[in-house]
Amino acid sequence: MFARRFRTLFSAATAAVVLAGSAALAPLPAEAAITVVLSGIQYDPPGADTRTNAQLNNEFFTVRNLSTRPINLSGFRVLDAANHLFVFPRGYVLPGRSTVIVRTGKNRNRALTLYWNQSWYIWNNTGDTARFQTPAGKTFDTCTYKAVTGRYRVAC
Repeated sequence: MFARRFRTLFSAATAAVVLAGSAALAPLPAEAAITVVLSGIQYDPPGADTRTNAQLNNEFFTVRNLSTRPINLSGFRVLDAANHLFVFPRGYVLPGRSTVIVRTGKNRNRALTLYWNQSWYIWNNTGDTARFQTPAGKTFDTCTYKAVTGRYRVAC
């Protein structure tokens, strides 16, 4: 609830400033108006925790762009409670009304699928908190979950 309230206030305070000066259709920096949110975490991939790359890539989080405009996420960060850090690559733009999936394992990045390049699981099966931050480290969205029997993912 706090994250949603903070997101709304941050967005309202900055949107007027940015929209007043933006006439071009270039991607907005995400700080302009926070219209990107953590939308889900698959924290316990189905099957045994084998630590294979294929299994690691079944663990992921998603980020959704709620606006119709592309958003530049260069340098934006997502951290878990243990401060494992994912940084969106330089030049990464999330199209409007799109969702990017960030997989824990390794592979080549694609337009809507990025890879964290880790060799071990990040998201705790017993519960965790994801923090979505600006490049300056200001948290503007969070997603917290607790373990629930029979559930392996959460919508944020």
